[in-house]
Amino acid sequence: MKHLVSCFLLAAVLPLQAELKFHTPVIDADAELNDITLVREYKFTNASNKPVKITQADAGCTCLAVEVAAGKFTYAPGEAGTIRATFSLGNFQGTVEKPIYIWLEGDPEEAPSASVMLRVHIPVIIALEPKTVKWQLGGSMGPKNIDVKMDYDKPIHIKSVSTSNETFTARIVTIEEGKHYKVEVTPKETAAAGLCIVRIETDADVEKQRIQQAFAVIASPSKKP
Repeated sequence: MKHLVSCFLLAAVLPLQAELKFHTPVIDADAELNDITLVREYKFTNASNKPVKITQADAGCTCLAVEVAAGKFTYAPGEAGTIRATFSLGNFQGTVEKPIYIWLEGDPEEAPSASVMLRVHIPVIIALEPKTVKWQLGGSMGPKNIDVKMDYDKPIHIKSVSTSNETFTARIVTIEEGKHYKVEVTPKETAAAGLCIVRIETDADVEKQRIQQAFAVIASPSKKP
C-alpha cells in the first residue's frame, strides 16, 4: 500500500490527467439498511496515444477493497477498462466518503496519476449528538449529555450504557420510551486528561447498529506561547 499520499490528495479527488479518463469519477451510492457490502464500478478509457500500465489501485482503508477487473493492467490507446470497489459497511452510518488512488507506471509514490471517489449514503436509525463530549482539565467536571434519537419503524430501547474506564460514569435518561434518550456522562473530579469510550447497547433488530459508541474526552489546557 502507498502510505505517502499527501494531505492534499486525501482531501479531494485529484484532477484526472490525460492518460485515464473516468466516465464517472465520483459515484454516489445509497445502501440498504441490512446491506453487508456494496459494489460499484468505475469505467475508464486510455485517452492517451500510448499504452499505459496500472501498477496499483488503492483506497488505503481495510473497509474498501479495490481491484482492476479481470486482472488486466495494461491498456492500449482508446482501450477501456474497469476498476471495481467493494465497500464493507460494517457499522458505518450516514454519509461515508472514500477516495481511491490509481498509480500508473512511472508515477512517484506520493503522486498517483488519478483518483476517484466513492460516496456511500447509509441509513441512520440511531443518531448520537454530539458523538464526543469534552471537558477541560482544571475546569468544571459537571455532567454532559449525549442526545440519542431513534428513527426506525419500531421502537428501539437503550438496554445499557457503560464506559471503557472508571474515570467516567454514564447513565440513561429516558425522554420518550423507544424514541428519545439522553446519556448523561460525568467525569470524576480527580480525572486526568484522556479519552473514554461510551458504549450504548440497544435492542435494535439490525445487528450491526445495535451497539453504538460515543466518546468522552478530558483535554489538557492549551499552552500559551
